[in-house]
Amino acid sequence: MEKSLVWTEDYAEECDSGVVVLDKSRPDVLMGLLHIAWQNTHAVREEITYKITYGDKESWWLGLELAGSGYEFEAHYGAILGWPGESIGKPAPGRVCSFVIAHVDGDDNLIWYNGGLLKNKLTKPNKYDVPEVWMIDGTWEKGGSKQDMSCMYGKEVKQLTEDQKLVLGHSIEGAKVVDRLLASSKVSRTDGSSLV
Repeated sequence: MEKSLVWTEDYAEECDSGVVVLDKSRPDVLMGLLHIAWQNTHAVREEITYKITYGDKESWWLGLELAGSGYEFEAHYGAILGWPGESIGKPAPGRVCSFVIAHVDGDDNLIWYNGGLLKNKLTKPNKYDVPEVWMIDGTWEKGGSKQDMSCMYGKEVKQLTEDQKLVLGHSIEGAKVVDRLLASSKVSRTDGSSLV
């Protein structure tokens, strides 16, 4: 815990719960999972967990820590995947700005990001956009509020590959189809009631 920037500095995120690999046969890991489950029960989540964290991701880390389980994170703090030069409507060259945290594999290649396909789900719930660039190991600059993008600067701005953009573009088109189905109430529950 003493090495964590979340505890030692003004830093928001330590981990992402999008990809978690655990050996449940280990008793210490099982105890950590029970602690994580408890932190995410409705009463505890509403009264404590989500008031002091950014969602469920910290419960994975803290559950294992508090249960005394061995764990480790990826070698880098979260990277960022987004758009160049956007920071609260002002040009910001050499910066990558967005609402999502990106992650790399063992060779520092972009492998995963958390945050969805919407550019800003809080202020523009129907605006999809394919991210263009990403950065790792830069300095974070938090947005002024949850509606403002955070940015990273100080390291190389890397372009997404055409294949990565193609996959994201196809994912966005699929999401738009689902949005249209939900909006037209063609998707319904098994009891006949509408999902929307």
